[in-house]
Amino acid sequence: MVHNASAIPEKGDALWRLSPFQKGISRQKSMTFRCIKQDKDIIMTESEGELFDLFGLKRENVLQKRIEEIFPKEMADFKKEMYERALNGESLTYEAELNGIPFLTAIGPIYKDGTVSEAYGFCVDLSERVAVETQLAESEQRFRSLMDHNIDPLFSLDLDGKFTTVNKACTVLTGYSETELLNMTFDPFMMPDRKAIAIDQFNDALKGNSKMHEARIRHKNGGTRQITFTLTPIIVLNKVIGVFGIAKDVTAKREAEKELRETKDLLESVIYHSSDAISVVHLTDFSVKVNPAFEFIYGWSQDELTNLTSHILPVVPEDKVAESDRLMTIVKHGGYVKGVETIRLTKCGKRLNVSLSLSPIYGENGEVVALSAISRDITDKKLKEKALKESEEKYRIIAENTTDLIGVVDLDGNVKYVSPSNRLLLGFDPSLYDGKKIQGFFHSDDRPKVRMAINEMVQTQKPVKFEVRCKHAHGHWVTLEANATPIANDTDQPDSFVVVARDLTERKKTEEMLRKSDKLSVLGQLAAGVAHEIRNPLTSIRGFLQLLQSRASGNEDYYEIMLSEIDRINSIVGEFMLLAKPQAMNFTQTDLRQLLRHVISILDTQAILTNVQIYFECEPDLPEIWCVDNQIKQVFVNMLKNAIEAMPTGGSVHIQLKKQDNHVIASFIDHGCGIPEERLPTLGEPFYTTKEKGTGLGLMICYKIIENHHGKIVINSKVDEGSTFSIMLPIHKNKPLSS
Repeated sequence: MVHNASAIPEKGDALWRLSPFQKGISRQKSMTFRCIKQDKDIIMTESEGELFDLFGLKRENVLQKRIEEIFPKEMADFKKEMYERALNGESLTYEAELNGIPFLTAIGPIYKDGTVSEAYGFCVDLSERVAVETQLAESEQRFRSLMDHNIDPLFSLDLDGKFTTVNKACTVLTGYSETELLNMTFDPFMMPDRKAIAIDQFNDALKGNSKMHEARIRHKNGGTRQITFTLTPIIVLNKVIGVFGIAKDVTAKREAEKELRETKDLLESVIYHSSDAISVVHLTDFSVKVNPAFEFIYGWSQDELTNLTSHILPVVPEDKVAESDRLMTIVKHGGYVKGVETIRLTKCGKRLNVSLSLSPIYGENGEVVALSAISRDITDKKLKEKALKESEEKYRIIAENTTDLIGVVDLDGNVKYVSPSNRLLLGFDPSLYDGKKIQGFFHSDDRPKVRMAINEMVQTQKPVKFEVRCKHAHGHWVTLEANATPIANDTDQPDSFVVVARDLTERKKTEEMLRKSDKLSVLGQLAAGVAHEIRNPLTSIRGFLQLLQSRASGNEDYYEIMLSEIDRINSIVGEFMLLAKPQAMNFTQTDLRQLLRHVISILDTQAILTNVQIYFECEPDLPEIWCVDNQIKQVFVNMLKNAIEAMPTGGSVHIQLKKQDNHVIASFIDHGCGIPEERLPTLGEPFYTTKEKGTGLGLMICYKIIENHHGKIVINSKVDEGSTFSIMLPIHKNKPLSS
């Protein structure tokens, strides 16, 4: 490989003078050579020296040979150019490489009779110099890599304290760029009160003293950093030319140490002033350290606990030693024990209930070297818990066995507790209410009333009473009478309330039955006192009307109307009499299919006249029931008649007879005007009717007959859609005992 070529300024018979460098390398392996020019070819005429053999050349392949025959083409072209220049009178040097050997060549002309007759050259092996240069380059690269990639700031200063080299870590530490630092001294970084000390430290390093120092320096952004640094003199040829420095940013470390000291002081203060007994036992020498609370609670002083032969302290009673060993073993293996309730012993022998927590303390090598124990006297707490548990047990028995519903609700309406009696009253499992809003289970119409009652209770802090309808699991509403009592917190302000509720459904039914019974009683008394008084005059009036009608020659329609109205009055009196006197209940086994067919035949004519179609559907194999057939017939007649009259403009009535469980159900379905929902509860009461000329006694009598048969009438109706009257009669319940 060809490196470079340069001219040699001196000419003469001695060719040239060697430079000091050339003189120095002349001691290395070398060779000399001569060449002449024949025609256009350069011919090698002489070649001698150790380097000749090192190049791997042989004399017979070199002497009297053309340059092209000796060297590879690239080298031959280069050498031919150099030799041409020398034969033209130019002296020069060049570096090149042949067969892996770097070399330096000096070549110049040889004059004879004033003209150049031949060229003379001298080659020197440069392998050692190249190796030294390579080592030097590698050394510089390692130094540069050390500087650039070191995480610690590295720098050098000249004798005036000016930076001569800095690495990247220096720029991070100071906030200045490398260019800025190389134009600065260390003076701007020093705190005012530290400048004199810094100068003394720098001068001390120049004297050859290498030491480590610590200081606070200024950052470019105005802040400060805490560093440790070492200054070492730079000595070249036994002369100090500057200082080399290594710094380390210890700001975070010092802040952590400060925080650790503060934490340690705080921890010691907490331990010293803690009301819990704290002890630390070392596992090697069983030395113990306790806080004042330990001495106060257990009566053992720090001095009395010296010279122990075991990690088991005297506060552990004999019956708890095995438990203590087990807990200690857990902690020795790095585990933690938290809040274990156990027994400890005071110096005077008193047994205390304590809550115990144990933790391991690790040494420098990561092994457990000590145990810390924190114990809290919970004797009073245990007594209170026992009393509370007994009290809770009493109330639990009451709550779980009472038929009244008991619940606890916070002021936001969230349910906290519901007693098991909820299953009996409302059919829901108590867990359904957990965390739910209690208002969601109330009837929407009752919620404002309940809200007002709760607000009154919060303001007055006195119990309130209210009625509310709650949803039952089966879908219907249950009326409850509730008493709410506020529960005060530590600040004497109510934060929740207890509700005790009782089912009023049966009481409401009883009151309703009494109300109806009162009406029936009054009606019966009225019927008994008036029926005979009315019927006798009616009979006389009817007789005279018929006599007048037979003699009258006109106005026949008037007589018919009067006779019809007298018959209607007589019918009403007849219904009064039915209520007034007890009826004999002669139960017989009856086929309701035949009974209904007979009823349909009776009212079929009325249906045809009002354009009403009657459809009868019956399940096969329908069982017979025990009933008073004449009374049930009266009920069916009343029901069918009402259905027909509900459709004055015509329509259809569907009668369905089917078996369901232990009942036979007869349903009368019309498509008439329907009954408003608010009127349904009052149907069956005397003198309450939806008909223009009705008395309500017919439906009331039906209710009473079905009630006497242990059955039930269910009414479903929608306005403008029609009504369904379903009579439910038991199959076997009315069977006489003698049958």
